[in-house]
Amino acid sequence: MRRPFSGVGLGLGGLLGALVLLHPLLLALAPLLFLWQGVPALLGFALVLGRGLLLPLPEPPYGVRVEGVFTVREGFTQWEGHRLRLKHFPPLADGVYRLKGYLAPPQPRRNPGGLDERAWLLAQGVRGVFHVEQAEALAPLPDPRAPWRERLTAGLSPQVGEVVEGLVLGDKRGLEDAYPLFQKAGLAHLLAVSGQNVGYLAATLALLPLGRWRYLLALLLLPAYLWLAGPSPSLLRASLMAGLSLLGLFLGLGAAGVFQALGLALFLQLLLRPEALLGLGFQLSYLAVLGLALVLPALALPSGARGWLLGGLAASLAAQLPLIPLLLPHFA
Repeated sequence: MRRPFSGVGLGLGGLLGALVLLHPLLLALAPLLFLWQGVPALLGFALVLGRGLLLPLPEPPYGVRVEGVFTVREGFTQWEGHRLRLKHFPPLADGVYRLKGYLAPPQPRRNPGGLDERAWLLAQGVRGVFHVEQAEALAPLPDPRAPWRERLTAGLSPQVGEVVEGLVLGDKRGLEDAYPLFQKAGLAHLLAVSGQNVGYLAATLALLPLGRWRYLLALLLLPAYLWLAGPSPSLLRASLMAGLSLLGLFLGLGAAGVFQALGLALFLQLLLRPEALLGLGFQLSYLAVLGLALVLPALALPSGARGWLLGGLAASLAAQLPLIPLLLPHFA
């Protein structure tokens, strides 16, 4: 029987391709995966592996001394095509600077449970650290997102506006005093943007009385929200999954299933940057959704308030339990 196209196979193939780039011995698993998932897995594997081999992330010349004018944004800068992490105390605010220093490789994990700077930066497309010895501020860096953020909180008091920015965009800069209160109440997770935010946005827009054009409107606004909030791994994954479902609905093909959308999103993210697999946020995002997708459909919950409460508890456990093996080495 002819095997239908599988987003799951494409994602698993891409995952194996990214893993082989990190650990070549895992190539031995390829025949088993191809027998299980067929052509989609072979295609995903070949494309991600080929992307990593033909377009590897270049390594900057370590040890070279660098001096010039640089644009600093969120602790990173660009130099001759290389994205670099800045090391300076205190950390440099966003802006234009005249910098002088030298380049060095990121440090691997030195102690069990410690930060693996090399893997953390590689997941973000960075292979070099710019150790800044002298820094002269030349100009502030305008934030093109600032006017849109101001529109979001227009008419609200400063305190309420800061909370809204935290809930909608994950911006906690104005919540230094209030954030500990969220932590004590166990609500700090509400101030971290995630796939839930994307789901609320897409679902709200999909309720508009615009026929199938509402799906196209939601699809077009997803990149705008991603730009406004910042492309974290979970937001990018959720936007890709929502975008695939919205596109299917607009074209009359129906929404993509959870596993199909998850597999396609995984493939696309790894094709864009195979090194993203090293990021803890990337791994946690996909495992949490996988746990939800595996557990929740199999539950038989009672109706009423009891079912609602049990469903919420089950969803929390399904999302958190798969993360424990990943979190223990980092935070134990």
